[in-house]
Amino acid sequence: MTITVNANSDQADLPKASRTNELNDLLNCAPPPRHAGLESLRQAARDRLHEQTLPTPRDEDWRFTDLSALRTRSFQAPIAPLNPEIVAEVRHLLCERSFPTVAQIVLIDGYFCGELSRVNAAGVELLPPSLPAIAPPEVFSDLNTAMLADRVCLRLSGTLPEPVEVFCVSSRQQQSVVSPRLSVEVAAHGQATLIERFLSLTGDQQFTNSVTELSLGASARLRHVRIQHQSPTAIHIGCTAVCQAQDSDYEGHAVDLGGCLSRHNWQVQIQGSGSQTILKGLAIAMDSQIMDTHSAVFFNAPHSGSEQIHKCILGDRAHGIFNGRIVVPQVAQLTDASQLNRTLLLSDKARIDTKPQLEIVADNVKCSHGATVSQLASEDLFYLRSRGLEVSQAQDLLVKAFALEQLTDLQPEPLQQEVEAALLAKLH
Repeated sequence: MTITVNANSDQADLPKASRTNELNDLLNCAPPPRHAGLESLRQAARDRLHEQTLPTPRDEDWRFTDLSALRTRSFQAPIAPLNPEIVAEVRHLLCERSFPTVAQIVLIDGYFCGELSRVNAAGVELLPPSLPAIAPPEVFSDLNTAMLADRVCLRLSGTLPEPVEVFCVSSRQQQSVVSPRLSVEVAAHGQATLIERFLSLTGDQQFTNSVTELSLGASARLRHVRIQHQSPTAIHIGCTAVCQAQDSDYEGHAVDLGGCLSRHNWQVQIQGSGSQTILKGLAIAMDSQIMDTHSAVFFNAPHSGSEQIHKCILGDRAHGIFNGRIVVPQVAQLTDASQLNRTLLLSDKARIDTKPQLEIVADNVKCSHGATVSQLASEDLFYLRSRGLEVSQAQDLLVKAFALEQLTDLQPEPLQQEVEAALLAKLH
């Protein structure tokens, strides 16, 4: 059982010029923008990137995240976006995962596919790509903007009876850079469920660098489910930025299953009093996968609360990372926030680096945080085996029970069943 790892000095000692060239090489893979209005956004992000480099373990937020899989690949821009043959394959993929929705958004290699999308429901409005950006300034979110092929902007209003589902699909084009961008505005008093999926058609080696921006109006309610289930050889770095107005509720569920390297940056800005935030994460890694979750909840108003539970299930030589921050300044009195990271190690060679942290200046708050790391208890396995279960069945049952807390709130039910099946498939 390993709790800490040493920084990779080879990456940390790279000269700045070399790391700048790495960014330039990625920028040279940028696909053509679909809308002329995106060019100014792309250029502004490129200007910001002139002062930045790819992170190394000497950067505090990246000290445990090994980016060698990203550094050692040669990438290229997607070729022939929305190729009819690829669209047909994606159509077949969607048919296998369908359930009732009020709207369906499909992005293929970062491009909006109108042929496979449905956005004509009441309360769902497809906007021009001009909503204000709320993603925090950071090298990968700027890289996403600098390489935008398309941007999907939605406004959700009223009470939506069924979810809005967004598919971000990576095609079989090898080692290309894909930059999906989704911006959603939930109108005041609106209630909606958003399901966001990241999938691969085949065993691709693409680099998906996604940004999702969610803006909640006053008294708005949003349940957001994010499932990353790309190819085991893909690289996935994603940012979810949330901005909450007064009396709004955000409930986020993140399930990370795929990719050889996967990182999810989850940032919530609570701007109005009386807001509530729930964050539930589940990362399942096997083989030599790296699963990294960095979250931050910033309280910029009083009388608000947050609850976060993040679970990791790690086997073989997998490496899990969790870094969670709760920031409570003086203005955010009467804040009630809790944070917990629980990790289950299925192998002696699996390892976790966990760092829950509180940054509190206000003096009238109720905040807590903690972390646990454990293995399957031998007495539990013995008990189940004494009842006639095989070793693999007993392990499956205990692991599923550990994950169940994170899965019970997934709706609709077929989605929960799909995630449970994927969990058991990874264990085997």
